[in-house]
Amino acid sequence: MVIFRSVFDNFLHLRRNGYFLDAVEEFKKYGGTSMNIVNFPDYNYAPEDHYTKLYEETISVAREASNRGVNTVITIGPYPLDYFYFISAGIDPILSMKTGIDLAARMIREGKADAMGEIGFPHFPVEDNVYKDSGKILEYALDVCKDYDIPLILHTEDMSSHGYAKIEEIIKKHYSIDRVMKHHANAVDLGYSTSILKSLVASRNNVRIALESGSDFLLETDYTDQREKPGKVIPVYSVPKRCEMIKNSCINYSEIFHRIFEEIPYRFYRKEFFDL
Repeated sequence: MVIFRSVFDNFLHLRRNGYFLDAVEEFKKYGGTSMNIVNFPDYNYAPEDHYTKLYEETISVAREASNRGVNTVITIGPYPLDYFYFISAGIDPILSMKTGIDLAARMIREGKADAMGEIGFPHFPVEDNVYKDSGKILEYALDVCKDYDIPLILHTEDMSSHGYAKIEEIIKKHYSIDRVMKHHANAVDLGYSTSILKSLVASRNNVRIALESGSDFLLETDYTDQREKPGKVIPVYSVPKRCEMIKNSCINYSEIFHRIFEEIPYRFYRKEFFDL
């Protein structure tokens, strides 16, 4: 196990009805120190107070993780597939999700959370009107985040170079590129001509390609904490395990760790606990 002062998983979900604090302990066992806890879609909450309940639960879960000795970033915001939830409830999805964006921004300004996300587009083909509406919601979120200097995490399908160019064009019209990150990115994305920061799923192949690229990146598991799907997307200990791989293959591993676990996260989230 690599012992380093900061080993940061940039994107995961924790749930009380998942492995929850056992997952936190597993993360720590392998050397993990910090994690970005993102709200996990939960459609058991009624539409009228959906986001209030969801955000409060995410913040509470993160607080309990912190009590177990893990530093946390907290990300809250409407998930693109919430659109279909509100449609099925007979409620205007654009208005409802904009309300969720406003609430997230207020809670972040109050210091209860740190970033907004995951905002953007469904990760599978949808009808044109859904895609256009999703674009309107993203633009609104970018405007709100610009007003309050809030970092925003994107959710999209896997994108080509052309897809990144389209998203970057949207961002530049509404906010600053350096305040927006694409989560669940692939290492091949680092070769595209785009300034959007990428958070890579911490597979061995992604890490190998990313290190060879010389580009900035973060690592994440996108762990969903579902007992019925253990390890989805990859296991909670994967980022600490990739540290072993980096240490064994890179002479300058300490410099790499400092960059991806401290400098870049601090620059994006502006959180003090990364101990620069």
